[in-house]
Amino acid sequence: MKMFNFQKVEKLKKIHDQEKRALDQTANDLRKTAKVAIFALHRGDGRKAEADLAQAEKYLTKCQSLIKKNSSLANESAYHSALEEYAEAVFFRGYLAGEVYLPNEIAKDEEAVIGGLADLAGEVARYSVLRATEHDAQSVETAHKAVLKIVDWLATLDLTGSLRSKFDQSKQHLRKIEDIRYDLSR
Repeated sequence: MKMFNFQKVEKLKKIHDQEKRALDQTANDLRKTAKVAIFALHRGDGRKAEADLAQAEKYLTKCQSLIKKNSSLANESAYHSALEEYAEAVFFRGYLAGEVYLPNEIAKDEEAVIGGLADLAGEVARYSVLRATEHDAQSVETAHKAVLKIVDWLATLDLTGSLRSKFDQSKQHLRKIEDIRYDLSR
């Protein structure tokens, strides 16, 4: 009787595990670099933010090439978390420049786009707090309009799971901006 080739399966599993570890590490680098870019944008350090986003794009390209090599890695949570953080960083950079746009690198991943936009509401709320300390009511009004649009759009979607939680958080960020608007109006 011929036996199943366990060694072949074991070898394939080891290769998959190595590729998964490589993707996880690169995705974590992508996520951290995008987060650092967001912090730089909050500080008004555009040069640092652009350098970080350029590095994040390199990590993203590396992640995508690893997934192209092994498509079973496409659903790894570390990768999706990193994509969302990257989307958030690009969206926030766009918000500060006056035009939020969808990066081509993630356009086909609707969960990263939705999650990134929902998270953008939090960054805009934090930014409006900073602007309110400078008594910049116009920036707070702009923030309110932007987050209201995000919340209105998210409300049209049938979100469940973690995206539903992000939607709920977006509504809380909108409320925070509304409170800031009220405080500035007195």
